[in-house]
Amino acid sequence: MLRPVVSKIAGEDATVDYYYVDVDQSPELAMKFGVQSIPTMILIKDGKEAGRKIGAAREADVLKFAHS
Repeated sequence: MLRPVVSKIAGEDATVDYYYVDVDQSPELAMKFGVQSIPTMILIKDGKEAGRKIGAAREADVLKFAHS
C-alpha cells in the first residue's frame, strides 16, 4: 500500500507538498490526470506534470521520485 508510505513521508518532508487522492471519491480528478492504474504517483512542478510512477513503492523510492 502506498498511502501509509506517503503519509509518513509527508509528515517528515516539508520541502514537498504531498497529496493523496482516493479515485473512488474523486473520479473526475483521476480522469483529468489519466490515471488508469492504482497506485499512481504524479509529480507536478510549476503546474505541469513532471513525472509519473505506477505501482507500489518503498519510502526511498517515493522520496527519490518526489525530489527528481
